[in-house]
Amino acid sequence: MSVTDPVCGMAIEAQEAFASRQYKAQTYYFCSANCVAKFDATPEQYATVVPSATTGIADGATGPVRLEMPVRGLSRSGGPALTKALEAVRGVNKASVNVRSGRATIEYDPARANAADFVDAIRAAGFSTDGQTMRLKVSGLYCAECVARIEDALKATPGVLDATMNAATNEVRVEYSPVIGDLSLLTKAVESAGPYKATRAAEASEPELDKEAQETEKEYRSLMRKWWFGAAVGVPTMLLSYPWLFPVLRDFFPRGSANLLYVWYAMGAGSLAVLIYSGSQFFLGAWEGLKHRSANMHTLIALGTGVAWIYSTIALLFPRIFPSEKAARRRLSRN
Repeated sequence: MSVTDPVCGMAIEAQEAFASRQYKAQTYYFCSANCVAKFDATPEQYATVVPSATTGIADGATGPVRLEMPVRGLSRSGGPALTKALEAVRGVNKASVNVRSGRATIEYDPARANAADFVDAIRAAGFSTDGQTMRLKVSGLYCAECVARIEDALKATPGVLDATMNAATNEVRVEYSPVIGDLSLLTKAVESAGPYKATRAAEASEPELDKEAQETEKEYRSLMRKWWFGAAVGVPTMLLSYPWLFPVLRDFFPRGSANLLYVWYAMGAGSLAVLIYSGSQFFLGAWEGLKHRSANMHTLIALGTGVAWIYSTIALLFPRIFPSEKAARRRLSRN
């Protein structure tokens, strides 16, 4: 197991350490007697707990983060050069390279740098880093802006090397360091970017692909049921909003009649049912976006339909609040 000497920052193997010490329920390893003596004198100076991308970072945690990255092509002469290249990255506090294990350990400020910056520095120094890939299925994606937001949220996650979103398939391809540890960090990053839900995409096996296809079919059927319900209420609503334009309907629902008023009451209740059932996902999406202090396509649809329904209902129940057409013309002519 590769560890870092807290005094000098050298990367060493735990089993080959000169000595170890226990302090506040944590074990520290040292490369020499000099480092041990310094630690024993003032352990609180060196016993700093840095959150690790391997084990995950607690919500609300601040300060530097430690990340380990695998590096290919290392040699004894290349270790110091790579260390300098990593330390030159903006936001890096300390970097060390273990040539034997082929790993670089970086302590950095996540607000100023991310794993993609370290990948660029490693490649610029003449080395390469290996990463694993995962596909995540994202739901709740309804705008082009969402793509960039999800990619940025994933790239800001410690341990993520790159992220590419495909809006056509609603999948994001994530390249991450093998030592990232808790892969739920990836889905949490997607869900923190807005009103999205992320699950691991099915691998290329027939049972998994069948399961994914069934989920897609289930979602499609649910959306079609909502569409048919909206159409069943919407078409009569459009016709009965102006019944005097149609030869047959104008006889049953003349202007100003009680029959027309009762029909409009029913239309108001039916429209509310459409908003609640057929449009529920838009209002939920707008609320999730509001919690993340962001506006999206859900916000636009929810505001447009919600305000239209409220305005129409007030005009129906309290028509005297709004001036008639003749009164409005008189006001305009006076002005």
